[in-house]
Amino acid sequence: MYEYKEMQGVIDYIEEHLDEDMCIDMLAEMGMLSKFYFQRLFYKLVGVTVMEYVRLRRLAKAAEEIKAGGKITDIAFENGFNSLETFTRAFKSVYDMSPSEYKKSDIPLAHFYKPDLSLKYRAVDIGVPLVASGVVIEFSVKEIKEDIKVMGIVEECEIGVAGQDNPGIAWNKCVEIKNNILNQSKTNVQCGISFPSEKQGKFNYLASVQVDKFDNNNDKLYQYVIPKGLYVVCTFSAENFFELTNAALDKAMAYLLQTWLPNSDYDMISDFAAEYYDYRCLKDHPIPQQVQSAPVDIIKNPPEMDIMVMVKRK
Repeated sequence: MYEYKEMQGVIDYIEEHLDEDMCIDMLAEMGMLSKFYFQRLFYKLVGVTVMEYVRLRRLAKAAEEIKAGGKITDIAFENGFNSLETFTRAFKSVYDMSPSEYKKSDIPLAHFYKPDLSLKYRAVDIGVPLVASGVVIEFSVKEIKEDIKVMGIVEECEIGVAGQDNPGIAWNKCVEIKNNILNQSKTNVQCGISFPSEKQGKFNYLASVQVDKFDNNNDKLYQYVIPKGLYVVCTFSAENFFELTNAALDKAMAYLLQTWLPNSDYDMISDFAAEYYDYRCLKDHPIPQQVQSAPVDIIKNPPEMDIMVMVKRK
């Protein structure tokens, strides 16, 4: 199928040559399409224009190098920007802060990750693992028989391809106050819940812990109930906790909502998606006190987590 195999080759090439000059004519020739149709197909498959994709991937790579301690001027030129001013302007337009401000801050960023286009065309059956772009994804259906109560910190987020990682900010705040949350469940489950905002172009993200009952005396924490019912569970794994909660999470969420559900026997009936973090994904968490059991063999027992959405049969 041309739609992803040929274009994936172009994307792979871009990723390997981010530090080099690129032009649409060259990339279109590589994709064996006219310049016009190449740009239309790229936008349809990837979600952004060709050169915007190049810019976003360069910025993502540059941001990682900044945090690794590199010199900002060198990073700018090594990632294809022709001046420090151009790089700073591009960085600030996407992440709402300058490179030097980011270097000094602890604010996490949400990047545009390299896509695996095969995820748009492969709808696997329940119980059949899908391996794509370093991620293993598998689906199941289960009945949750009791409401799940959670409490935590809410951050309002922009709907966009990249920017400041407000869900990450919510988790940082939640970790700070986690030990003060009363009535925590012994399961040591944490949930990240995306649900609608009243503001256009935004959504809410709740970083939370499971509790046995709500603490109504703490008005600083947001209370949320994941209702009992039928759920599709998307289970996925990655090589480490960082990959699991960043690139792998983005890919699994997009695959669940955009590819798997539309081709399944189920309709999503909830207005939320719940990320379910338990001992499986906390095995190599940077906060040791959250670890319940360490992996004996990372191949047999990799970091793993679930995304859950409430459904009904079509």
